[in-house]
Amino acid sequence: MSYKTAVASGKGGTGKTIVAVSIYNRLAQTMEGKVQLVDCDVEEPNDLIFF
Repeated sequence: MSYKTAVASGKGGTGKTIVAVSIYNRLAQTMEGKVQLVDCDVEEPNDLIFF
């Protein structure tokens, strides 16, 4: 079974990155690393800053 989750908003500064990273961290702990985080922000892909 495969699931996909998107965190999106048209406005900047709404906390999308922290929400996405937090969801990823929790799922990675419970799913034994079978989770991927993809940052599709064209202007500033900065998910790595939160690790």
